[in-house]
Amino acid sequence: MSHPISVDTPLKLVIRLASTPRELAYKALLAAEKDQSTGIDELLANFLQQGELTQQEKRWIMELVYGVTRMKLQLDAWIEMAFKGRYRKAQHPLKSLLRMGVFQLKYMHTSEHAAINETVALSRRVKQSQASGLVNAVLRKTQSLELEDLLNKSEDDLEHLSIETSHPQWLLEKWISRYTKDEVSAFCSHNNTAPKTWIRRNIQIVGAEDFESFLDGLDIKYQKSDILDVFYEIGSASSLFSTKEFHGGWFSFQDLAAGLVASLIDPESGDTIVDACSAPGGKMAFISELSGGQAKIIACDASHSRLAKVRENILRLGLKQIEVLELDAALEPLPAANKILLDVPCSGTGVLNRRPDARWKRQASDILSLTVIQSNILTNSWKYLAPGGLLVYATCTVEPDENWELIDSVLEHLDQASVEAIDHENLKPYIDERGALSTLPWLHDMDGMFAVKIRKAL
Repeated sequence: MSHPISVDTPLKLVIRLASTPRELAYKALLAAEKDQSTGIDELLANFLQQGELTQQEKRWIMELVYGVTRMKLQLDAWIEMAFKGRYRKAQHPLKSLLRMGVFQLKYMHTSEHAAINETVALSRRVKQSQASGLVNAVLRKTQSLELEDLLNKSEDDLEHLSIETSHPQWLLEKWISRYTKDEVSAFCSHNNTAPKTWIRRNIQIVGAEDFESFLDGLDIKYQKSDILDVFYEIGSASSLFSTKEFHGGWFSFQDLAAGLVASLIDPESGDTIVDACSAPGGKMAFISELSGGQAKIIACDASHSRLAKVRENILRLGLKQIEVLELDAALEPLPAANKILLDVPCSGTGVLNRRPDARWKRQASDILSLTVIQSNILTNSWKYLAPGGLLVYATCTVEPDENWELIDSVLEHLDQASVEAIDHENLKPYIDERGALSTLPWLHDMDGMFAVKIRKAL
């Protein structure tokens, strides 16, 4: 990608124009290795704003960055076979370069010549010239290796599956203990594909006919959900963010499964609803839209920075009767309410294709510490629910420890609490044998969500 640069071009602009798609992808991947606290989505979004990029170039960068992130374990196995020395001791810049090159060789429609030569050229461009010969040698050797070569070196079936699917062994062990081999394989395949893009029409602002005409005008292909008809699956979202309709609150980006969870609150005029773990505010916004702005909603979160996104959504969508509070639902008093949504922090194993770096940021011990937090949030929040009120406990994980096992354990100690089976006709395919919402990514082709309704006696 070349750009003419005049002598009058400001220095900052020269720096921006000088970043090629490959360089931006490299910077995002390197930043993710160095900053484990920030998600790859946020890091990549920042870098995509730095270049004068076409939509095609942005899609290419996203495919490369998300692909490298998902397949990191397998890519490292390829590289270790071709690397002379201790690859695990290599520095982050070299690892990022090699992973990018191998992913292009094995998974992208990039010619082998370009994948190798452009990665070598990139190494010089990003001040890794001393490694250019090594990058060239490793990529050329990897070029001739097949996946079978990797898998044949596996010491056991678990390691074999871990390398084949690029998932950590501890997570696979949990799934193998309760799913069939085919289900685990399908789950992993789902996690290694790009997620579907769903948008939710704001029923308070725009009708279906005008909204669909707007999508048609942008030549965006869509499929309306037959479960919640305000949700549309679309092929590409890239052109939508910059539209005046997005900024005017016509629609939001939200997975269908998240919409199903929010719909369980059944908001009505006069309700007082607490969304106790609200940020970034997608479910809160849908609840408000469903109520026609006639329910009072208190959006709470323990994170000051994440509440900024909640306020941004409220303004953009023109939502009414919403109060925003910074509080920790595990420890602090909540406002009294007749309905409470607890979308608790969780391991996120139901959304691993949407959060490609999450599988590497969790470890088995996290589940136990998360269940303590979840238990505290549920126990504390229950005190502030009115008699006869409804609490919806929800996660985006498929792990029983954080779902039914947690509910069964906590409900033993909650006064006047009983599970209320979900009986929404349109949700029947997604209701488990005990009456909870349970979407399974590989089976239902949406995010994995769990939600249970708990009623407080009068």
